Amino acid sequence: MRGGGPRRRPLPLLLPRRAADRRTGVATAAAPLGQAAAAAAGGPVNGLRPLCVLIGALGGQGGGLLLEWLTGAARIAGYPAQGTSIPGVAQRTGATTYYFELFPRQRESDDVVFSLFPSSGDVDLVASLEPTEAGRAMQNGWITATTSVITTTGRIYSTAEKVAAGDGRIDPGPLLAALQGLAQGLYLIDPDATTLPLNARLLGAIAASGVLPLEPDTLRRSIRETGVAVEANLSGFGDGLTRGSASPPVERQPAFDPAPAGFEAELEGFPRPLRPLLGHALARLLDYQDRDYARLYLRRLEPLRPGADGETGLLQESARQLARWMCVEDVIRVAQLKTRPQRLRRIRRELGAGDDEPVVVHDYLSPRLAELTALLPGSVAAPRPGSGLALRWPTSSPLGYGVLKAVAGMRRLRRSGRGFRREQATIELWLAALAGCAGRDRELALTIARLAVWARGYGPVRERGLAELERLLSGWRQRLERNATGYRADLQASLQRALNDPDAIPCGGDQGEQQ
Repeated sequence: MRGGGPRRRPLPLLLPRRAADRRTGVATAAAPLGQAAAAAAGGPVNGLRPLCVLIGALGGQGGGLLLEWLTGAARIAGYPAQGTSIPGVAQRTGATTYYFELFPRQRESDDVVFSLFPSSGDVDLVASLEPTEAGRAMQNGWITATTSVITTTGRIYSTAEKVAAGDGRIDPGPLLAALQGLAQGLYLIDPDATTLPLNARLLGAIAASGVLPLEPDTLRRSIRETGVAVEANLSGFGDGLTRGSASPPVERQPAFDPAPAGFEAELEGFPRPLRPLLGHALARLLDYQDRDYARLYLRRLEPLRPGADGETGLLQESARQLARWMCVEDVIRVAQLKTRPQRLRRIRRELGAGDDEPVVVHDYLSPRLAELTALLPGSVAAPRPGSGLALRWPTSSPLGYGVLKAVAGMRRLRRSGRGFRREQATIELWLAALAGCAGRDRELALTIARLAVWARGYGPVRERGLAELERLLSGWRQRLERNATGYRADLQASLQRALNDPDAIPCGGDQGEQQ
């Protein structure tokens, strides 16, 4: 095998593996991010091996542009460097691994040989635009005690999380704790702290880390020469550079919205550890309907308050399920969510659009006839013969947006709708079984609380789920007295179907019907 340079000298087929403790130019003891370069004697510029940076991103996050900035800055500074990318597939928007190597000695000959992909133990910096990608790098062995890590706290949920029948979200806390314990240094970027481009902020944090011998002015010049959204990216770079120079923040993001004012007295009657959850639910219910509806939520939970043993598990699960169920996303709620100003601001922020740039949003809202008639009182909601008239309005037009706003304004009429009353009747049936079992069999009551997962989806999916709950809970007391073992097994089997298969058809449904 011969090199491709002018001298074409032979290269060894088997390269000697470098032990981690012999690597030159990388701090071997744990040090805060931003001090890795100073920790090694002589700094990384005196090193004899490439400095390796692994970048993890999803499609559309700007990872390729970030790599272009790094390679451009290395060229400007006179360092031999190489950047490669390995596109991924079918993981959210397609995870892509970008790999950058820089030989920290300026004006070297063309004989420098770079690798096309990272090697375990040789990566100096892992920078990811999503924490799961940092976890993927850790799983692959690319993060060691000599690796600095920069990642964000914002999540883009994976396909596995989204398709779960219940709450499939993964808590990033253990992942970040593992990164903190394994890596040389960990810095977290809050993606929502500013609307500046996230990839440019990450570039600033890379510059602040001190891992690469690239001056901030050199990186700014690379951004200018690339010519992509120069002013916004320069501002983002400055933000990342400033925040990256500071000590890593201790992330304490609030998990819940604060409780609305005026509910303090009602919340006093519930255990203190659960008040943040209940306050969050009250805020959602107030936004969904009104204060009376939010107070109904607390009244429904009063029979489930813990007894002398102080056990709060049943109340916590019931409170979570009930809040979700009472905020069923009917046509009114979907229209409300699609027309609120903060959604439009978020879309502009994610697109990086300026205030003077037009943005056209195409919304897809196609409710079935049954979902529309569910908003009507039962006396007029009965189906009528005929084919009806299909109406199609682009929501980006004044007429289409006005129709959405009009539908969102119908929430004061929601209580009189047939669909709302059906949901509330099933909720009351579920609550009666919960309260009745709570005093005699806590485990059975917890199973019933979790069965609320059947109240999900739209149209026929939701109809079948509500029918399954009615089948399971109607006459629950007599069924429990008649055959307690069989009834418990029926409830547990139904719960497992609901949790393990998002397309599960209830036992009471038509087994041959397609989802």
